Amino acid sequence: MSLTIQEIKNISCPDGKSQIKRSDGNNLFLLVKSSGAKLWRLRFRHAGKYQEMALGKYPSISLSEARKLAEEARASLINGINPMDERRERKRAKTTSKDKLFETIALKWWEQQKDSWSEDHAARVKRWLQIDSKTICNLHIEEIDAGHITELMLAIEAAGTPKKAPNILAVINRVFGYALAHRLTRSNPAQGLPLGDIIKPLPPVKHRAAIVKPNELAQLIKDIDLSQSGNYCTIEALKLIPRVFLRPTEIRNLKWEYIDFDDLLIRIPAETMKKKREHLVPMSKQVALHLKEIKEVTGYSQLVFPNERDSSKPMSKNVLTNRLRDLGYPADVMSAHGFRSTASTILHEKGWNSEVIEVQLAHLTGTATSRAYNRSLYLAERKKLMQEWANYLDELSNKE
Repeated sequence: MSLTIQEIKNISCPDGKSQIKRSDGNNLFLLVKSSGAKLWRLRFRHAGKYQEMALGKYPSISLSEARKLAEEARASLINGINPMDERRERKRAKTTSKDKLFETIALKWWEQQKDSWSEDHAARVKRWLQIDSKTICNLHIEEIDAGHITELMLAIEAAGTPKKAPNILAVINRVFGYALAHRLTRSNPAQGLPLGDIIKPLPPVKHRAAIVKPNELAQLIKDIDLSQSGNYCTIEALKLIPRVFLRPTEIRNLKWEYIDFDDLLIRIPAETMKKKREHLVPMSKQVALHLKEIKEVTGYSQLVFPNERDSSKPMSKNVLTNRLRDLGYPADVMSAHGFRSTASTILHEKGWNSEVIEVQLAHLTGTATSRAYNRSLYLAERKKLMQEWANYLDELSNKE
């Protein structure tokens, strides 16, 4: 007798037994466990041996679904195929297919590359791959063609973030390069794709806002040095950044172990720097005194400017720029990163050697061989430059 839906619902394993079987006919049966679990099984013979195939658990697999699965298995047997072997092969193929999804391959490439990037950049690239490129993430890498990537670029433009498009296209190109090298695909549809013909031309690059006129800089330095309202670390970090030529992220991650008060040097390790090269910052007398005063307050932390909620972490992003906004300097007038441009412009106007300035800004200069010595290149001149710059800012700040 075939099973009925009501019978299946009501059936239970009698006390004292671990399990019972209830047949639906044609070797399909329901295995009822003492635990209450109800499991579909199909008994069949293949190559002279009897086997049992699990078809799933009731009610996830209904009576009609179990009968359909059993019928498909019998069809395989008629063709001389073991349905269990066939199912294992499908699972293996499915796993292999998942290994060739764009997202799977992209994350393998990301894992390989991430240690060569800053933590912020690694997180940014991962977002580009998993969020901004989500329309191709679940596609088999060999299915992706130039049309898919074109549609992705247009979607990025339509989302109002066209500036991301060149970076994301470059990352996708590198992922396909990785896939080619590992024989996961035979083509790279991102290579040579003319982005300029796909989306509208991007507007000219706008450099970060920076004050470069001495009278305006004088007012800015006064505003920074005299204002005391707000978070201590933010106030002191903004006082320091115009005087050391460092990027905001380098200021945020500055540690006391980098600071040598005896030699008047800040030694920033390669992994902290944008260009992944150790960088030396000569300290003027004013900067050294300023840092000694800060150490009396934040010396309990490894960081010069710790987060006020968790001293093991640096202060939050954008706090320096936000501080400038609070002081009345909008985004199109001055940025925290702009102090580097300010110093470069004015020092060039004062006649300082361009190479000395560029090295102090931690820019790449000269040949690969000469760059290997940039850590201490022009160090004597840079010490003079940093002291003269500190004196210059003091003069501006003291002007009536």
